[in-house]
Amino acid sequence: MSTSCSLHCDGKDTGKAISKRMAYEVFLGGSCNPTTWRIDIAIPTLQSLGITYYNPQVSHWSPELIAQEYEAKETARVLLFVIDDRTRNCAGIIETAELAGTRRESLIVVIHPYRQGQSILGEIVSNQEYYELTNGLLVLQYLMERQRIPIFESISAALNCTSKILRNTTNVQDLHSEDGIRPSRISFGQQGTDITKLREAFKSLDNNDTGTISFAEALMILQNNGKCNIPVSDVRNGVNRSDAHEKPMIEKLSSYGDAREQRVNFEQFCAIANEWSWRLKNNGVTCESEILSVWRILYRKASKFLRRALIHPFNRFLDWTNSIIIDSEKKDLYIAVVDKDLIWLESSAIPLIESLGLTLHRSSTNEFNVRVLPLELQRMKNSRLIMVVIPHHTRGIALMALAAHLIGLRAKLVLCVQALPEGFSVSGEKLTEQATKDYNRGRIYLSDMATREGVPVYENIDDALQHAIQIIQSPC
Repeated sequence: MSTSCSLHCDGKDTGKAISKRMAYEVFLGGSCNPTTWRIDIAIPTLQSLGITYYNPQVSHWSPELIAQEYEAKETARVLLFVIDDRTRNCAGIIETAELAGTRRESLIVVIHPYRQGQSILGEIVSNQEYYELTNGLLVLQYLMERQRIPIFESISAALNCTSKILRNTTNVQDLHSEDGIRPSRISFGQQGTDITKLREAFKSLDNNDTGTISFAEALMILQNNGKCNIPVSDVRNGVNRSDAHEKPMIEKLSSYGDAREQRVNFEQFCAIANEWSWRLKNNGVTCESEILSVWRILYRKASKFLRRALIHPFNRFLDWTNSIIIDSEKKDLYIAVVDKDLIWLESSAIPLIESLGLTLHRSSTNEFNVRVLPLELQRMKNSRLIMVVIPHHTRGIALMALAAHLIGLRAKLVLCVQALPEGFSVSGEKLTEQATKDYNRGRIYLSDMATREGVPVYENIDDALQHAIQIIQSPC
């Protein structure tokens, strides 16, 4: 590499192959026009620190820049992405979601949340669109936090940590709250213990508000927390042998029948988590996130009120290929659909799948959000193949983020991506020309990403299902 070349790049130097130039330390990704965060904040700071960067935001973009941007991103030591609230961020959210699966050690993300009543490119955002955009951001944040990727609200703090990572050769997972990262909603505290609202965790599984969840669902979340496997009977018997002062508040679990089918209430859910953590500690089992080592102490010493707030409901890091799978819950196919496509699923897809002797994990929701994602992701992991439909009748930002993340995790996947028609209405609300272009740009970006990674993409939902079935039935 020539050392006489400029240390910085604004994407205009297309006459040389990037491999012959200085390799850039930072790739400046995320929101582009009309945002000016790169030129106003990021570039001056990086230049003052002597850090090289690649800036993909140019006044006149050309297709020749695609290969250059891709290689700059692949070779950069830090990927700094800013998701600004002045754009719909369709491509930015999709790209960040994928990178959360492939580049978790080097991804730094700043997120500026949307505001009700704000405008984007001169258009007032309706309440319905505000909800969908916000849900898309929340899904992205959830997927990032599962990978222990910190989120920043300040570009300046993110730049300081970028310098820290480059100069101290550390990973983003080693950053702390004093570095300016936003407190995680689902990740652990600095001492390896997470204190969250147990009731929220329980409700995330109790979709029908029955007051109970299955024993299998409780174990599902705990098994996600690391490569740990403890016999169901051991957990059940341990809960039933709880200390005398705990027994009045915890009803014994049944010793008969299939324990996984048993329904457990909120108090039993606490006890199961407590017993699981104790066995991990005393059996010398070490999970990747070191998550459960002090649960039992906290649980026993806490008051009854605090016991209702001590649990870690979700895993920090999803190891897609090495996760623990319950044999009885393995299925051939998982299909993620929403709204009108639920009718297609029930009337067309399920009868065809069952007639072929195949098994299905159907999505149990009409909306993919952080409340249902833990269980839905587990069902996806317990399936041989995942099919995700990005329909033409929704904005689809959350589903696109989820699909991109699955691509990043190298999940076995088939996509159906449908463009939004011009002048189309979503839930009775007509989309503007600019909004239609933005959401379709996201669909194009997702389709290109999938094709590049070898993921089949279809526009017709029946064609996508037929291809998925062919993959499942293939002996390879």
